[in-house]
Amino acid sequence: MSSAAPAGSRERMRELYDSYYQSHDYDRRYPRPNLGTLDFLLRHGVARARRIADVGCGNGRYALPLLDRGNADLVACDISQAAVDAFTLRLAHTPHARRVQLVAGGPEALPREPGFDFIVMLFGVLSHIVPREGRIEALRQLGLRAAPDARLLLSVPSRWRRRPVELLASLLRGSGGFGDIEFTRLISGRPQTFDYHLYTVRGLRADLAEAGWAIECLEAESLMPEWLVTQWPSLGRLDRWVQRFLPAALGYGIRVSARRACASRQAS
Repeated sequence: MSSAAPAGSRERMRELYDSYYQSHDYDRRYPRPNLGTLDFLLRHGVARARRIADVGCGNGRYALPLLDRGNADLVACDISQAAVDAFTLRLAHTPHARRVQLVAGGPEALPREPGFDFIVMLFGVLSHIVPREGRIEALRQLGLRAAPDARLLLSVPSRWRRRPVELLASLLRGSGGFGDIEFTRLISGRPQTFDYHLYTVRGLRADLAEAGWAIECLEAESLMPEWLVTQWPSLGRLDRWVQRFLPAALGYGIRVSARRACASRQAS
C-alpha cells in the first residue's frame, strides 16, 4: 500500500495481513500461483527480465516461479512484515536468495536506481489502496522506479464479477468512490474487514493514464475464483484455456500490461 493512503487505513491493512499470514490461512486459501496469470507474466517477457519489482509480493507465490524461470534480480516489497518473513522462509529453500532483496513497505520503499524493466503488482494489491488518490500516487511511484522501456504487469478485481452484495451496500451508504467496498473474511475464526476497490476497464484505464501509464494489452483474469483455480490445479488448467475467450470486463479479475506513456508514444 502506498504512503499516499491515509495512515490509519495503511496501518489497519498492515495488521490485517500480518494476521492473515501468521495464521497460515492465506497459504491454505492460495497455495500456488494462478496458472493463467503466471502464463500471462511469461508471455509478456518476465523470464527475460534483468530487474523485477514485485509489489505486494506476499509469500512469494509468483516471485519464486519467476526466479525459477529466469536470471533477473528481484526486489520484492509488502506492507506486511509477516508476509516478508514468510517469503524469506520459502526463499531459504531455493538457490535464489542472492538475487533477491526483500523490503517491508509499499512502492515508495523500492529503490529508484537502477530502474526496473518489469514491475509486477498482482491479485488486487492496487485495489487495497484507498482512496483513489492513493492508488494514483502508488502508480506514480512505480513510474519513478521504472526503466525507460519498463512494463507494468497488473491485475485487479472486476466490478461486474466480484462481491455484488458489498457493492450494492456501498452504493446505499453513499460513502467513498463508486466501486469502493468493504468485505469481511474469517481469519483464525475471527471476522476481519478489508477495504477494496472494484475496477471497470474504463476506470482502470483512467487511473493508469492519470499516473502516466498506457495500456498495451488487456484481458480477463480467470473465469473462476482465484482460490478455486489455485487449490485445484486441474480446474486451473481448464480455467487457463477458457479465459482466452472471455471479454476483459467479465473475468474474475482484469489483467493488463502497460508501459510508461512517454515510452508508448516514442514506440508508436
